[in-house]
Amino acid sequence: MASEVHYRETQRYRQPWLWALLVVRPVLALVGLARGTKSKRDVVRELAAFGGVALLLGTARLTTEVRDDALYLKFEPFHRSFRRIPFDEVTGFEATGYSPVRFGGWGVRWTPGTTAYTVSGRSGVEIDRTNDRSTYVGSKRPEELLAAVQEATERTL
Repeated sequence: MASEVHYRETQRYRQPWLWALLVVRPVLALVGLARGTKSKRDVVRELAAFGGVALLLGTARLTTEVRDDALYLKFEPFHRSFRRIPFDEVTGFEATGYSPVRFGGWGVRWTPGTTAYTVSGRSGVEIDRTNDRSTYVGSKRPEELLAAVQEATERTL
């Protein structure tokens, strides 16, 4: 029996500043080609690298689901299936801020004791677990995510 989805959020890398920053390198490569300071081979290499990064960022997405039994996280294209955090492993949770400096940016990040899943912004929910680890989930709607986790954990008790 499939468990019911009570909350779902999908986030993508859509920050204009990120895309503007990403475009700077290929523009500089093309300017270098026009001025004769870069070879065609170097420009093709830089444009190919830009295309790869743009493709990765364009297809990347973080899907968060709260179901009856667990919190499910999937960061595509890196995860082929959902990562599951069963509610019987959850010892606490709270809406909290996110520091990209602390974790080294956005994406799937690890620090001692914490795994963070973020795409943008500085808000989300931190889930404390029985294994003395925590999972931080970035969200554009942290209060809704927090309420869904709270309701789901109360149902499992």
